[in-house]
Amino acid sequence: MKVLGIDTSGYANAVGVIDDNQVLADFTFEARNDSLEKIVANIDFVLKEAGLSLEDIEGFGVGLGPGSWTGIKVGVTVGKILAFSTNKPVSGVPTLEVLAYQARNMPGLICPIINAGAGDTIYAAFYRTKDGTVSRAGEYYVGDIQGLAEMIKEPTVFIGAEAQAYSRLINQALGSPDDIRAIEDIPRGSVVALLAATCLERGENDDVLSLAPLYLKESTAKAFVNRYSRSVQAKG
Repeated sequence: MKVLGIDTSGYANAVGVIDDNQVLADFTFEARNDSLEKIVANIDFVLKEAGLSLEDIEGFGVGLGPGSWTGIKVGVTVGKILAFSTNKPVSGVPTLEVLAYQARNMPGLICPIINAGAGDTIYAAFYRTKDGTVSRAGEYYVGDIQGLAEMIKEPTVFIGAEAQAYSRLINQALGSPDDIRAIEDIPRGSVVALLAATCLERGENDDVLSLAPLYLKESTAKAFVNRYSRSVQAKG
């Protein structure tokens, strides 16, 4: 299945195209004030790199955040417009899940972290992998790094754009354990596409009109415990 994936939740935007388990093209670029124009231009670029046209795409994947509220809305809006105009299905994928999947080959608990852009607040969640499956273990976390550190009870790998800095703070809080590791990475458009494809192939597409960003704040994070909690079966 040929799927185009988009994520505009952070300081870098991402676009990627897959065909089943093969990555055809993947591109990341700095998010700017002209993100809407850039994302449209770079979708065209990625499609050309993949040797495809928009008509060849069979479905769309969109990163839902959490992250930059304004940025996420750009990607979700573009994904909805593409899905609506081509009459193709779309699936929203939590950005924390995208990051977790990118660390799926690491042993131990996986904890993606995203800066909330407000003081020292972060978004995070814990994920486990088994047989290529990524599934969230527990609720989404919204709070400070100290509160997250208190939740660490086993070997954990942190992943995100600022994972190294956060892991140092967690090491300090926990007394520098040897079982805390960090991977600095950003969400990849191809991974958004891959996770979306798994859902689309099961017929689990989202309604194009009601699809909305995943907005988390500390007072409402628990309301999203069951939302977007799909376990994703990896391909290949």
